[in-house]
Amino acid sequence: MMLTKKERERVNWILLVVYGIWNTCDQWSKILIPFAQWSLEPRPDLFSLLILNAVGTTAQLLGSFIVAQLIDAKGCRVSALLCTLVIGVYQIFVVRIKDYYAFGGFQLLLAFQHMPLIVDACIAQLVGQDGDDKERSRLLMRLTIPMSVAFAAGPYLAIQVLYLISPSMEISQTICGCLLLATMLPLSYYTMPSDGSDKSANRLPSLSSYIEILAEPKAKWSLLFLVLVCGPYSSYDQILRIHLASHMLTNPGDMSKLAFVLGATALLSNIFLLPYLQRRFGPQQLVLMALTSLLFSYAYLSQVNELHHLMIGMPFQVIGACVAIGQLAAQVMSSVPRSHMGKAAALNRIAQLAATVMTPLVTGYYIDMSETQTLCLVSAGMTALTLPLVYYKGGFMKENFINLPTMMGLKTIPKED
Repeated sequence: MMLTKKERERVNWILLVVYGIWNTCDQWSKILIPFAQWSLEPRPDLFSLLILNAVGTTAQLLGSFIVAQLIDAKGCRVSALLCTLVIGVYQIFVVRIKDYYAFGGFQLLLAFQHMPLIVDACIAQLVGQDGDDKERSRLLMRLTIPMSVAFAAGPYLAIQVLYLISPSMEISQTICGCLLLATMLPLSYYTMPSDGSDKSANRLPSLSSYIEILAEPKAKWSLLFLVLVCGPYSSYDQILRIHLASHMLTNPGDMSKLAFVLGATALLSNIFLLPYLQRRFGPQQLVLMALTSLLFSYAYLSQVNELHHLMIGMPFQVIGACVAIGQLAAQVMSSVPRSHMGKAAALNRIAQLAATVMTPLVTGYYIDMSETQTLCLVSAGMTALTLPLVYYKGGFMKENFINLPTMMGLKTIPKED
């Protein structure tokens, strides 16, 4: 796809809109789905709900191979249109399913929940072989802004529709799915490259590439640390969503306030805090600081459960996860040649999805839906064990990279003396 510099810049900005809309609708659905899960028959317990979430995450993990191959064979446009259609249908009908096992089967459609992978591949094609790492990093770093905005906007819109338009979850979720289809289909058709490209093929995940990357000790240890960070964090996120869904039906404003605080925290951390810290500390020190923040958050949240306490403790959790995930993912990216950047990014995504799948293992049968103390203690214990592991085995982290939760930035930041 031959475009002038001005046309490429326009397409890049449209991709930001695409990324923002997709993640907003995704967060919108994540707020409503726990409400629908409690109405399933037979009535599930908390562990059964986590199994449903694990099924969906496993489908996403396996779907990354399918979508990557589809991009390679048919191009980003066809891949984006197909993913939009499938996920749009999923979002419209998922809350209407009342049977537990049918709901679990419907989760398999999440195999096509991969617009972020498509956007990354599209940017790689737009930059092409003539673009340098600095340009590619700048474009991919922009994606953190709409992602952080969506983290607050999605839950806020979901709750406002319930509160102002209709208390029906079906109506709110239908609006979400229709909004996704009405906006993403035309944007995908007119924005995405229309055919496959050899330039993008070597940036798509493959089994042999994964084996090559995992053979590198730096990548192997970074991915292990990534799983140890994401496992407890994802577990708490899933449990909290279910907990809030079952206890805040009478006051939907509380959930939107919490979502806004966490979204604002993620946005400000991405724009201001992480670049500031990167100029003063090395990556190993940053990961240790992030783990300390997570440990404090889990310890604090194990003693409280009121909303105002959540709004104090959870921002530290978001900041810690943002810094740790970004730094560890950057180390994976820096351990591979330029031709394997997309493959390493896919492996980063798979590692985080695998950590989410382990949520039922982290929580177990013994966590009560109205009690998160045990979960926080388990998460704090895992984080405490990760700290010395990073201290003794993380000495390979020598350079900082501008790398936020998109997990793709590669621009080195000099550390200040």
